[in-house]
Amino acid sequence: MRTPFTKPKLWSLGFCTLLIMAFTFKDAPQQTVAAPPIGPSTTQEVIDAANAFKATLSSTQITTCFLSYSLSDAQRWSNFPVGIYNNRIGIKMSELSATQLAAAKNLVKAAAGVGVEGYNEILAIMAADDYLGANGGGSSYTSGNYYIALLGTPALTGTWELYFGGHHLAFANTYKNGALVGGTPSFRSSEPYTEFSQNGSTWEPMKEERIALAAAISGLSATQKTSATLSGSYSDLTLGPQKDWQFPTTKVGLKCSNLDAAQKALVLAAIRTYVADVDSANAAAIMTKYTNDIDNTYFGFVGSGTMVTQGDYVRIDGPSVWLEYSTQGGIVIRTYTHPHTVWRDRTGDYGGTGNPSSVKNVDASVYKMETAPNPTTQQTTLRFTLPRDMSVSIAIYDMTGRMVKAVSKGKMYSGDNNITVDLSHLASGVYTYTLETENGERATKRLVKN
Repeated sequence: MRTPFTKPKLWSLGFCTLLIMAFTFKDAPQQTVAAPPIGPSTTQEVIDAANAFKATLSSTQITTCFLSYSLSDAQRWSNFPVGIYNNRIGIKMSELSATQLAAAKNLVKAAAGVGVEGYNEILAIMAADDYLGANGGGSSYTSGNYYIALLGTPALTGTWELYFGGHHLAFANTYKNGALVGGTPSFRSSEPYTEFSQNGSTWEPMKEERIALAAAISGLSATQKTSATLSGSYSDLTLGPQKDWQFPTTKVGLKCSNLDAAQKALVLAAIRTYVADVDSANAAAIMTKYTNDIDNTYFGFVGSGTMVTQGDYVRIDGPSVWLEYSTQGGIVIRTYTHPHTVWRDRTGDYGGTGNPSSVKNVDASVYKMETAPNPTTQQTTLRFTLPRDMSVSIAIYDMTGRMVKAVSKGKMYSGDNNITVDLSHLASGVYTYTLETENGERATKRLVKN
């Protein structure tokens, strides 16, 4: 067993390239194929694990951990430790008993799957946080500061999400009517990135991603590397936490249609190291989609190409897939770099919830939206009518589109609804009262504050 923070062991890229090519060639499709059907059995295992976890909790813990489905809650993840970002939802792992903790981990394991990636990588990243806690980071860096929550009711109908994460991890599986409709955003990082010992085991998180991306760069010709080199420098991810649905309209880098079969296989091998963070059945379906899209996917990088030097950066941007890997300076262990990396999907983040292209704007009259009084000076009552019980999100925005008050979110009942809202803290001006429903409809009503 090596001592922590020995000099990083950089494999020969040529040798790694051969290994990855051998692994990918046998599975790389030679033509467009349909995604294999995914039955409800995988989802049912996650549902069963969620119910088993719930059975271990007290009524108070259930209230904290099992929440109504809302995008605003799902977006509350970060790459900062709890001492800096304390807005995560759910129940903290350190607050669980041994039995409850085991049930929580079993739930994550069912959703993430097993293998080199998935649940084993999650354990490695959590061990790295424990290492930081024991080696200068303090108590805010330990794995006990990770949170778990269920947004919506785990079932084969409806929309719900398993939310899990902490400092260097965000796991967000969204299910709809029994199918996994989104395994993103998925954030992964590790400090240290080198081999270290913690909790009685030896770990090296993110090793596979780093090697696969370096091999994909190494597999390019000199001319292709020039085409793939991005302009400028990248000090962090462009679509990290709180950067939801901000995908650039212009793709940059080298289009993969300009790669030969072996080079495409290397790019797909790199993508697979991220997709394998969900269970194997769903990962296979997602990889089929990304493989079919490979010719319209772009590959770009900046830096040394080894993915261990500060400033090294890779982006893979397709019709659906979005991957970024950014090599950061050390924060607690300053003698080594560490990666920030994210897997997103242009249509599948949060299962598509909040996707601007999927939101349907409807007239306020559909929900009989009214405010009284309007104009107002101190408070007003928001009125609306729902055709059935449903999850809704209600907020007030200024004329720049900035949310100034989150009014309500979660399940509300059919018929007439009235919510009185204090607006005394707002400056005089024109605002909008917005209602968003679980079926992707958004309605707005103007509100004037004197």
